[in-house]
This record gives sequence, C-alpha cells and structure tokens, in this order.
Amino acid sequence: MTITLRPLDEAERAIMLELQVAPAQQDFVASNEDSIDEADDGDHCVPFAIYADDQPVGFTMYALDPDDGNYWIYRLMIDQRYQRLGYGRKALLEMLKLMSKLPGCSHVTLSVVPENETAMALYRQTGFRATGEIIGGEVVFRHDLSAIG
Repeated sequence: MTITLRPLDEAERAIMLELQVAPAQQDFVASNEDSIDEADDGDHCVPFAIYADDQPVGFTMYALDPDDGNYWIYRLMIDQRYQRLGYGRKALLEMLKLMSKLPGCSHVTLSVVPENETAMALYRQTGFRATGEIIGGEVVFRHDLSAIG
C-alpha cells in the first residue's frame, strides 16, 4: 500500500469534505471543511489529500505560521473507516519528507489535544518530542528534520 499526498484540486476538495473522524475524536481535530476554509483564507496553509493507492483516506495540511515563523503540521486526520491500518504513520512520514525539502525548514512543530493519547503516541514514535509548551490547551511537539531525507 503506497501512501501519497496530493495537492487539493476541486474534485479532491469535495472528497475531503466527506471524510470524517469517529464521533469520539471530533473534539481532537478541526473539520476538513474548516481546514480547507483556513487554507483558502491565506497563502500560509498548504492542504493535501492523503491517498492509499487510489483510495482517499485522509487529509493533512502544513503551514508556515505567520505568528512565530515556524513550520507547523496544522492538520492530520484519517477517516474513521481507515484508522488503525498504519495510514496515519505513513502519511506523517511523507509529510515530514516533503517538509524537509522546504527552504529554511529545519524542524516541524505541531500541537495535540492532551486527551488524544493515540496521536500523542504516534508523534512520539515518529521522533516528535514535547517542548513543554501548552498553546490553547494543546501540548506542543517538535521534530528535528536533520535525520529526514
């Protein structure tokens, strides 16, 4: 199974609106509609459809945050039908590879709702470390990209 990140065209945008996390996870991540709207509101967000071969399975988005000048993974979601199949891990690693090629991107930051233990474990297992910061009630993690390539 090959995981790819595809820039959003109009067809992908409509497909991403159909993908949903499980009801118990809805407080953990913004909806894809809100995320796409955020990307449309400025040029700092870069959204992608996550595909497993030719099947759309999730959504992700990075941004060069205008407030702190850091690259962030703003979103990573896998549709409830495709969770626990390794797609989230593979998509995250693809995103890190992509971001490692961005000019001036030496590390990636993200934040996680503390109750989202599954996501926190995934981020730790893929090299993210908690910074000790809490922003908006979320735990901030950082990944040094020097080993990615």
